[in-house]
Amino acid sequence: MLRWELKKIVKNKTSIIALILMGLLFIQIGFVKPMLETQNEYFDESKNEYIVDKRPVDVIAQEKLDNKVNEIKSIANKNTHGLKDKNEKQISKMSKEKLSKDNGKKYKDVTFYQVFENRATFPLATLLIVAIIVTLSSNLYTDERLSNVDTIILSSKNKYKALNSKLLISIILPIIVYAIYLIATFIATYIQYGAPMNGGLQAYRISSMASLVREKSIVQYIASEVGVISLVFIAISIFSALFSFITKNSIQSISCSILFIAMGKILVFFKFLPYELMLIIHQCSFIDILSKNSFISTAYMGQIKLFSMNFDLVITCLSTLGLIIVSGILLNVYVFKKVLNR
Repeated sequence: MLRWELKKIVKNKTSIIALILMGLLFIQIGFVKPMLETQNEYFDESKNEYIVDKRPVDVIAQEKLDNKVNEIKSIANKNTHGLKDKNEKQISKMSKEKLSKDNGKKYKDVTFYQVFENRATFPLATLLIVAIIVTLSSNLYTDERLSNVDTIILSSKNKYKALNSKLLISIILPIIVYAIYLIATFIATYIQYGAPMNGGLQAYRISSMASLVREKSIVQYIASEVGVISLVFIAISIFSALFSFITKNSIQSISCSILFIAMGKILVFFKFLPYELMLIIHQCSFIDILSKNSFISTAYMGQIKLFSMNFDLVITCLSTLGLIIVSGILLNVYVFKKVLNR
């Protein structure tokens, strides 16, 4: 049944749109080139000109690394006994742990990981992947309805097997699409910048938030980002599938999917909501996560108070994303049994 669903997606007209988007996704890889640790370019407003640092690359890289290390040291050297704020104490503790595992005395080549991380989480790339996911998942059932195949499915003895296979496809689909993109990104980056090296070093070496990034290696840092983005893709896909079951056509289904994706941004305008809830909404907003304005995958965000108890904001946000996915699955199952089965 699952194989049949996959074949249907391939033969569907929407797969042509998905292939075009996939082509654009691969093309943009070559154009994504972040400012490397060995480069230093900026616009000097006083001179009104663009400055390119022409010093040796190892000098530039070591200077950048020294600045990050000094920033971390300034926090690590704070007297934690004199700090009243628990969040400041935790950041100071993390800073000490980072320096104990990687003192940053000497720059080591992390170019591959810096470029790969930037490409793997690049907002344009994630936007294109969302477009592919919505295009395919939003039509998982609407096409059946338009071609009157839905009546055959619902009258079949294996209707729940057929419907559950569509739900399973909506979970697998984003994983496959993102995995293909990551493999293509890895290959392209390997060809351009050589083999990955020094992935065991601390993540602050490739992070723009050296003082806030959690104590973790570069590989763990990238895996965390990819993991959170994958959760967002899965949630979008599951709910896009849900909308395909409860709407009448593709336009309605896709419109509901777009509204669902933007829900986090919309809720931010509800100023009457409690401050703690607003924090969670902002950090869990799909748009903010995909545009790299949310840092739940990499940084320490402190604690929040809910129901008179303190919770780690990052863990709370990750739990919220997991809850969204579980609720999406349960809503699909409910629609199968109570709505489509009427």
